[in-house]
Amino acid sequence: MSQVPRLFTVDEANALVPQLQLELAQVAKLRGDLTAAIEALGGADTAVAILQKGAPAPAGRDAEAEELKALAARIQEIVGRIGALGAVVKDLEAGLVDFYSVRDGEPVFLCWQLGEPLVAHWHPVDEGFSGRQPIEGVEYEPPQYPN
Repeated sequence: MSQVPRLFTVDEANALVPQLQLELAQVAKLRGDLTAAIEALGGADTAVAILQKGAPAPAGRDAEAEELKALAARIQEIVGRIGALGAVVKDLEAGLVDFYSVRDGEPVFLCWQLGEPLVAHWHPVDEGFSGRQPIEGVEYEPPQYPN
């Protein structure tokens, strides 16, 4: 049986923004560490082989492989916590998170990006970030340097 997604109001989604900011800030730091671990293992192909196929680490790089696995697990754990809130992580690099909602009787996503002070956009479920539209009545000063 598939699980019905949680539906959010704008206020409910905005109540999660502080927690999302903390979680995604942790991800940003971990991603930097992950990049270093990938480089220490000789590149993305080796890292993917270790993580997805259980390939052995290159000779003398067991510690780096273990670090890679631990960092990937921590990122996955954070994404899981965000998902447990009912939010959907769309893009870790850009810090994009969506919330299922209903608008005029149709399912939509409320859309938030790391760096924005609140949820102020929505888009149809079958469109992505490029389909974002402002939520009427929600105004804020956009950040000077968005993610």
